[in-house]
Amino acid sequence: MSMMLILAVLFISISVVTFFCMSSTTDAFDQYSEKLTDTAETNMRKLFMFADTRKLMVTYIAAFIIIPAVLLLSGAGLLFASISVVVLIGTPRVTFAHLAAVRKVKINEALPDALTQISGAMRAGSTFAMALQSYVDEHKGPLGQEFSLLLREQRVGARLDDALDSLAERVQSEEMDLVVSAALIANDIGGNLAEILQSLAETIRRKLEMEGKVKSLTAQGRLQGYVVSALPFGILVPLTYFEPEATLPIFNSLLGWLFLGVIIVMEVIGGLIIRKIVNVDI
Repeated sequence: MSMMLILAVLFISISVVTFFCMSSTTDAFDQYSEKLTDTAETNMRKLFMFADTRKLMVTYIAAFIIIPAVLLLSGAGLLFASISVVVLIGTPRVTFAHLAAVRKVKINEALPDALTQISGAMRAGSTFAMALQSYVDEHKGPLGQEFSLLLREQRVGARLDDALDSLAERVQSEEMDLVVSAALIANDIGGNLAEILQSLAETIRRKLEMEGKVKSLTAQGRLQGYVVSALPFGILVPLTYFEPEATLPIFNSLLGWLFLGVIIVMEVIGGLIIRKIVNVDI
């Protein structure tokens, strides 16, 4: 009788613990999913990308489960499965950061011609808002989208100063900060905004040309950094295939994992140093 009582208490205890563990795990997963979905929606709105974030979330979770499982079942080993998990965790952040950087480059490249067109329209008698609307009607790129949002904010009652501040906060580039500062100063104390925008267009155009020259001159250094960073892994992969007896202990022993950790840390440090050298700020 006492044994049955002990087993019953043990069963109830295990059931309660399992229930609370599953509940806490489910709650944590729901919170993580909701946070990731909200972050994706925010980033996609900033990039003017419109898609069903729920479907993207389901696809991401499926990839998070399937890819490491496939690597483990195919015999790739725990190391590559762990690397795939790390890569999948950082993929959303890296992807949105890359898309934002590409969008910023497109905006900066289109800005000199846009300022020239807006300045010409203002010289012909248009107001600043009318000149922006004329540009938006003719261009549908990233810069046209940002100007269109600025005009919509004004139509719903936002002041020009607030709309320009929102524009600078969304784009977050030095070139756009110059344009916003010039427009705010001209709006506060007066001045020939058309001439200011034309001067800014020439300044930004020369700045972009200089950055292009510096980028061309430092291209070899960046390529050397990529080659040097990829060289150890590029050598390790064929050695693992042709000499498995010599290389497999690297992946199957604690000392080998320590060596891999040291290699990765030193590669990251070297890549950051090379990036700092070739990243010349204009």
